[in-house]
Amino acid sequence: MKLATVSAVLSALLLCSGAASAATAACQSARIQVEISHIQRVQACTAQGPNSPICQQRQQVENVYWQLMDAQCPAPTPQCSVNRQMYNIVSQQRAMKCQQAGSSTDPVCQAAMQQEQASFLQVKVSCFLQ
Repeated sequence: MKLATVSAVLSALLLCSGAASAATAACQSARIQVEISHIQRVQACTAQGPNSPICQQRQQVENVYWQLMDAQCPAPTPQCSVNRQMYNIVSQQRAMKCQQAGSSTDPVCQAAMQQEQASFLQVKVSCFLQ
């Protein structure tokens, strides 16, 4: 399933679930910005390569939005915290593997990107739907 489709489905679940009502408008906005910046980083790094300046810039923007979300949203559940820690590790591993590979089409980089995306979806389910 394509990244945009998965994001749309999970966003719809977020809006329909009623779970989003526990989060403030600022928190919901921060979550959306995390998701948008994540998608933009994935697209930039895939299209331009993991060592490109635009990829590096998008990674920095995504990191800022994660920090904003942490500041704007209620304390995470234990499961959310665990999944966030795992995502941070997997994301750092993806960045390192892809930068070493030098290409987003390298099989090692592709596998790392898939693992990161699966971890990101776990964060969405455990953190964004709380």
